[in-house]
Amino acid sequence: MNSLENSFYTAAQMERLLKGSRKIGFRYELQDKNDKPIGKVTASGYIDFNSAAEIKRVASFRIKEAKDIDFLTDRVKPYMQFYTERGTVEYPLGVFLMYSPTRKSEGTGINRKVDCYDKTIILRDDKLTARTLFRKGTLYTAAIDTLIASAGITNYRVDPSEKQLRQDLEFEIGTPKLKVINTLAAAINYNDVYVDSAGCVIVKAYVNPEARPVEFVYATNKKSIVLPGAEETQDLFNIPNKIVRWLETPELDCIVAMAENTDPTSKLSIMNRGRTIVDSGAVRDIADQATLEAYVARLVAEAKIYQTVTITTALMPHHEFLDCLYIVNDKLGVSGKYIEQSWNMNLKVGGTMKHVCKRTVSG
Repeated sequence: MNSLENSFYTAAQMERLLKGSRKIGFRYELQDKNDKPIGKVTASGYIDFNSAAEIKRVASFRIKEAKDIDFLTDRVKPYMQFYTERGTVEYPLGVFLMYSPTRKSEGTGINRKVDCYDKTIILRDDKLTARTLFRKGTLYTAAIDTLIASAGITNYRVDPSEKQLRQDLEFEIGTPKLKVINTLAAAINYNDVYVDSAGCVIVKAYVNPEARPVEFVYATNKKSIVLPGAEETQDLFNIPNKIVRWLETPELDCIVAMAENTDPTSKLSIMNRGRTIVDSGAVRDIADQATLEAYVARLVAEAKIYQTVTITTALMPHHEFLDCLYIVNDKLGVSGKYIEQSWNMNLKVGGTMKHVCKRTVSG
């Protein structure tokens, strides 16, 4: 989650302003292929962010036609603006490549309806043009750096790691670079690649949600910006209580990691459920035995009964990837720490924001 702090207000002051009476607007910046601002456009639309999707941040904009827009190379960067007594505060909401512009005559002008995607589409569309081999001993993060840079992306950040390939790893011609990067990231227990609101491509280490600090609170109190209509569901279907993963190659001995839910307080444990539900499978690559064990432990930690809460709020500008929220909703009778799985925003004055959040309620 991005910080709300800016040149006029601290994060706490800005939070109070956002939860009070406020006046908002939107600005759409036009950028070239190097992310350099080259103008502005008149537009409206919505943004949809889904942490489980391959391309996580997508949008649909209606853009007023202008002669200086190159839909093949230009990008659009929307900002949410807040008009305060100290001046205008604004926050970026993403950098988008534009696809499939449809011209439509509306009233006195021509508008373009444009489907938009964040920069991971560059990595998806750019594929290996030859069989690509990463040698044993190569740093995983160095390989990821090379792939991102080879796609022409200069604004990126990869968490450092000293883990090295235990064996040569080869990818077929035609494999999307995005798939290769996510395969390498998974081998060191990292999250998939995503792009933040400023347009920076990010690959970072996975952190267990239980260890995450709360980043923002949504509560149904007197100053609440949570709107009516919250929903709560639970996912109970076919949740495993034993996870097995292995890596077997001709060059190396097979390494195996297994974890079981044997917690006597867990409704899903082998003991309390009275049966074993196994989730098993091979991994293409993993850094070492310890990383495989950490990965399996991660899968066991995620094999829980999840409570999903969906809330609608006023528009908020600082949400990103898997934010950690504390939600209190008196109507549903829920209170606790949740990880935001997806969100979407309708970019208009009076627009709303939908948040889909999960937490474990039993494991």
